[in-house]
Amino acid sequence: MTQNNLAIAYTQRIRGDRADNLEQAISAYKQAARVYTRQAFPEKWAAIQNNLVAAYSQRIQDEKADNLEQAIIASKRALKVYTRDTFPEQWARTQNNLAAAYIECPVGKRTDNLKQAISACKGALQVTTREAFPSECRRTSGLLGDLQSELQNWYAATQAYEQALAAAEDLYQACTLLDSQAGELKATADLPRRAAYAYAKTGQLAKALETIERGRARGLSERLQRDRADLAQLQQQRPDLFDRYRDITNQLQNLESLQREQQVRDRQALTPEQHRNKAQKLRQDLTEAIAQIRQVPGYETFLQAPSLTEIQQNLSTEAPTIYLIPTPNGSLALIATPQAIDPLWLDAFPEATLTDLVQTWLQADRESKVANYEYSKDPESLAKTQTRNEKREQWHNMIDQGTRQLWDNLMAPLIDRLKQHNHTQAILIPTGLLGLLPLHAAWTPDPSRPTGRRYALDELTFTYAPNAQSLVAARAIAQRFPDSHLDSILAIDNPRQDLPSSEREVMAAVKTFPHPTILRHEKATTATVAANLGQQAIVHFSCHGTANFFDPLNSGLLMNDDLLTLRELFNLKLTEGDKPGIRLAILSACETGLPGLDLADEAIGLPVGLLQAGVAGAIASLWAVNEQSTMILLTKFYDLWRNDHLTPPIALRQAQQWLRSATPSEIRQLTGIGLRGAEHPFAHPYYWAGFSYTGI
Repeated sequence: MTQNNLAIAYTQRIRGDRADNLEQAISAYKQAARVYTRQAFPEKWAAIQNNLVAAYSQRIQDEKADNLEQAIIASKRALKVYTRDTFPEQWARTQNNLAAAYIECPVGKRTDNLKQAISACKGALQVTTREAFPSECRRTSGLLGDLQSELQNWYAATQAYEQALAAAEDLYQACTLLDSQAGELKATADLPRRAAYAYAKTGQLAKALETIERGRARGLSERLQRDRADLAQLQQQRPDLFDRYRDITNQLQNLESLQREQQVRDRQALTPEQHRNKAQKLRQDLTEAIAQIRQVPGYETFLQAPSLTEIQQNLSTEAPTIYLIPTPNGSLALIATPQAIDPLWLDAFPEATLTDLVQTWLQADRESKVANYEYSKDPESLAKTQTRNEKREQWHNMIDQGTRQLWDNLMAPLIDRLKQHNHTQAILIPTGLLGLLPLHAAWTPDPSRPTGRRYALDELTFTYAPNAQSLVAARAIAQRFPDSHLDSILAIDNPRQDLPSSEREVMAAVKTFPHPTILRHEKATTATVAANLGQQAIVHFSCHGTANFFDPLNSGLLMNDDLLTLRELFNLKLTEGDKPGIRLAILSACETGLPGLDLADEAIGLPVGLLQAGVAGAIASLWAVNEQSTMILLTKFYDLWRNDHLTPPIALRQAQQWLRSATPSEIRQLTGIGLRGAEHPFAHPYYWAGFSYTGI
């Protein structure tokens, strides 16, 4: 097998030109096939054909169509030896290779190629069943659903997606640790979104809602259910079972904290074996305890995935809950109320449009940050000053262009539908990459407005949520804090002593609270802040923040000594025992509202970390905000909330509208700050649109 081994080495070679390496690999495979013929060495010959499939699929030289034709030919040759009866696993693998080649093949009719790919996937699934090969079943069934969707065979697509979701659930339930759960969620990726879209296309709106709710921020939902279950009746009826359940969940919480610390120290490290063994034992104990609890009257559905009835019962009666679902075939808004589910098709805004927008958006943001950092190291440099100004202008232009793109085919149709039903508020659950964008700042030209624009937030009050289940827990916390009990606030003031407007902002925040606690400068350490969280109804952070897209547990708020990370916020138990939680957290810091990219639909970010810790609502930002405009915005927010008695979401919305059109004299009247220049100095959405409200 010298030539075959040589070919494999060329395929995997890092050095040299990639195109040349693949040519060498193809040549070596062909030479090996002349020796290991089908007649003399059928199994080795078939393996070489499969290797040729991979090489031709990756080939850079010659026409793509010709290469894929060769890949298809090699797959069919392999199948002459790899039959289902004699080599079932190899047969299934080759069917998958054949499907992949047909999907990419530019020759012939697209529909004919897709049908060939569908046939190959169906063949593979005869072997890679959910029971025998769950991972392969998830992958191939998901691909089959995608292919059926492209052909608009929606009922067939739902059948394939249902099989993929069932296999994904088996794999997820087999996980005992956070890292393995995250791995399975990443592998499942956008499957719930694609499935929900297909279910809606067939009119199965209930199934669509259940699927997208269960697939969104699953880790958060499970921990909220597990750790905050109402067990008052169980404690009275079966105190022994209550104590056992509490003991197991407390041990799991502690173990999960250790796992997060391990992930942060070394993302590549394996969780220690003793953790794995302990986690497996605790999961078994928890499963047994849950089964026993379900035998107790009133707890028959304890910790089961919520049904449609339960989801709708828990929806807000004041505002519709809207799942925004982008897919390759188009986008969908599921507008859910306790009474009905209303689909709004947004197929003029497909996922490809969103992906392009987000990539350009993040690139402009990243370049602006780099230029600003380089300038901070050498502020006297004329070249670096010019580059910083240019990149900042490009970033501001991107915010303008991006929010404009969100209007015509996404937010405008949604707003029209909501206004037809006389809604004035809406809860947005943006799935996928939509969670990175300020949907409330989508706009269209309007000469009748002071700034010449009409924004989405001018039409309705928009809040955000990771999923509907999280709002149940948030609502329970909010109900513990009637307005008459909102008399205390913890304010973190400028821990690094480099924010000139911080003290003014903090004083505006605390002045209406009879019992304020201020941790200023060097007193705002991670330990002191963490120890004080939960002792006041409100918490206000005036500090620096950072978002780590690919390691969101390392996102956090910068205190005097270190970063107060998302990992540490997850571990706070603000509702444990007699603790009531926190009514509202205001994060006056950069990028405090951004989720991670690896698991976009888990919405792992500071707002979600706070919701899990025991906060009912959070105000956070999507980008590095301007310090002065943020101080003015939040000063107006507190004025509207505390003095005009508006709800926090409405107060934030009106503060943003006010800042957008405020004149220098109006700003001076509110804050005492004198400004010169433009008639509306903070009209640009960069100054106000980054902030959003998550929760209740």
